[in-house]
Amino acid sequence: MRLEQPFEFALRVGEEDARALLFAPERVFAGLPGLRDLARQGPLLSGRLCGEALLFGQVCFPFQSRLEGEDRARLVPLPLAEAFWAELAGEGEAQGNTLRYRGRLVLHARLPEGEKWGGRALRRMAETALERTLRRALAALPGSLETGW
Repeated sequence: MRLEQPFEFALRVGEEDARALLFAPERVFAGLPGLRDLARQGPLLSGRLCGEALLFGQVCFPFQSRLEGEDRARLVPLPLAEAFWAELAGEGEAQGNTLRYRGRLVLHARLPEGEKWGGRALRRMAETALERTLRRALAALPGSLETGW
């Protein structure tokens, strides 16, 4: 199963801070709902997208992205060998005192196919629950933030 959702938001900060934060996604994304354990080691950003899903309880999708760029920050997702994992991709740019990010989240989940109607129905319910989790997490992303950085 694969679910994809684009997102974008803007942060209003001091002009010098916008440039500094451009290459600090662990700080920029830290306050966003559902993202946990954000850490950056060199160019690698890692963390988890977590949410409540019917049938599963709390589900967390780990992700890892590589930070690239000079004038614009790009997050390039790296694949993980997990049953549940996420891709966090995007591009950020500093425009005066505003930091803008456009990106996409992709959830990957390996669910059993289900050989009979009951198994197929359970799979469909699981897909629906995971899709709702993603939509709720993304709906909580603010379109614009004012910060004191």
